[in-house]
Amino acid sequence: MITNDMIVTDTREQKPLWNNTQKYKLDFGDYSIVGHETHFAIERKSLPDLLQTLTAGHKRFKQELKRSSIARCFIIVVDGTYTQMRNKDYPNAWRSRIKGKQVTDICNTLEIKYGIRIKFTTGRVESKRYIKDAMSAYMRLVAGGHYED
Repeated sequence: MITNDMIVTDTREQKPLWNNTQKYKLDFGDYSIVGHETHFAIERKSLPDLLQTLTAGHKRFKQELKRSSIARCFIIVVDGTYTQMRNKDYPNAWRSRIKGKQVTDICNTLEIKYGIRIKFTTGRVESKRYIKDAMSAYMRLVAGGHYED
């Protein structure tokens, strides 16, 4: 079971999910596990942030993906559903000309071509649960000897 003192939150994370975690700069991702920072990372995005990252911010994001390629597990967790993104059904979505289908197509390409898992959730509460559950699953694999260093 993952406890908050085992979680690392990147110092640049603007709206952290937890207040009582380790905080320091991560090379990639917003969340990791103490001692596993180069092996496991989660990047969390809101729907508008995902849209911005995959369009105007794609060069910076591409660099982050390159840095994350050393990780055993890198997951992008989106605080919003796939349908909300595809339909552009979230606040201020109208400000962008890109269609929601184009964004979901990019997400699907990242998953299929690069093996980057993208998990859409119903929002912040579900993202918190999913992140802790994913961290616990990773640590069970480590404890079971699934990974060799």
